[in-house]
Amino acid sequence: MIKFVAATRTLLLFTAAAVMLLTVSACGKKPKEIATRLAINTTPEKAAVTIRGKEIGETPVKLKVRPGVYLVKLSLPGYKTSWQKIEMKLGDQKQLTFPLEKETAAVLITSKPDTAAVTFQGRNLGSTPVVIRDLPYGEYKAELSRHGFNPQTVTWRIDSPLPKRIEGSLDSNLGTLIISSVPSNAEVIMDGKSIGRTPFRDQVEEGKHEIELRRNGYVSLKKSVQVRSKEISNLGKQILEVKSGSIQIRSAPSGAKILINNKNYGDTPFTISNLKPGTYSVRLEKAGYDPAVRKVNLPAGENLDLMFNLDSNTGGVDIVTHPPGITVYLDGRQVGITEKDPDHKNISTVLKIRNLSMGEHRITLAHKRARPEKKNLSFTVQKGKVVRLTNLNLWIPNAVLVRTNGARETGRIIQDLPSKYEFEPSPGVKFTVEKSSVRKVEYLPESE
Repeated sequence: MIKFVAATRTLLLFTAAAVMLLTVSACGKKPKEIATRLAINTTPEKAAVTIRGKEIGETPVKLKVRPGVYLVKLSLPGYKTSWQKIEMKLGDQKQLTFPLEKETAAVLITSKPDTAAVTFQGRNLGSTPVVIRDLPYGEYKAELSRHGFNPQTVTWRIDSPLPKRIEGSLDSNLGTLIISSVPSNAEVIMDGKSIGRTPFRDQVEEGKHEIELRRNGYVSLKKSVQVRSKEISNLGKQILEVKSGSIQIRSAPSGAKILINNKNYGDTPFTISNLKPGTYSVRLEKAGYDPAVRKVNLPAGENLDLMFNLDSNTGGVDIVTHPPGITVYLDGRQVGITEKDPDHKNISTVLKIRNLSMGEHRITLAHKRARPEKKNLSFTVQKGKVVRLTNLNLWIPNAVLVRTNGARETGRIIQDLPSKYEFEPSPGVKFTVEKSSVRKVEYLPESE
């Protein structure tokens, strides 16, 4: 028992000694330090970083800082200075990027003389004076232009936020152009734009120009002219050529002979071209129609369209024959053969002959079997009237009777009765023939 108590006491003493030793050892070691880090960058980079009045480098920078609040200045030429408030706590690890805003300035562009058109970076900004705002640092140029002056390019540089004034001085590029014409009062067209009438004298821009003179009734005249600044360019007196015209002539009916100033130009319809301006006498002639005469004035370069309605000076004749199939001659010229009228057995339809000149004419009726073979008669035609000739007769056999005894008789069957024929063997001779004595009837054609 005594030994156990002694052993226990020894163990407790050893444990206490070990604890004391460990405690002493721990108190002698330094505690571990906690780092606070800050990384700063900008877009674009290379900006100067200033903290508490001291420039510490260019972005991007990495810093080991103490906890606290920092006011950081970021500066880069051509960009606005940026101030940033950054709060750091113990152990913070921050990576910050700040975009920088470009520094800009305005420019006022003026010119002598003013109201010059300003073209900047391909855009028309209006007329001087012109203000262009918010221009970043850099070099620039603009084009100045004004009618009558040489164009000018102005340049400038933006390197501070202060506004600039740029003035362009334009030099005149005008020369004097003189144009006259015969006749005068011709319109002057320069490079497609009307600029006045002859006689013309005015200032125009130097350079090569295309000139056109226009006047009603005259051929347009085109010229090129080189105008030099502060010099006189005289085109002199330009002679304008008179335009030719044309006359188109039509008639009803067509086919009328055309006489213009007694010169034959053919038959209607017809167009006479290349006529000089003036007064013309137009006459149309056509057989069977009254001549038509008209005086017309043809202005220079005009195209006239004339229409004539011709008045007939003829008459006509209507012919009906008995029997049909008779050849008709008018003044010795065959004009037709009469045809059978389907509604009337022994007469013809009407044969109409028109466009006969006024006066006396002769009709001849002919048929090879007729007795006599021809018959003539005369009639008179009046203007616009039609003569009707009816009951024109020729005695023409229409049948051959073949008797039972073989005899043949040629003549006209006047009537075909039930048991007999009324027969006419020659003009004015008539008798009846019993059908029992006739073996057959041979009918002859109406026409020759």
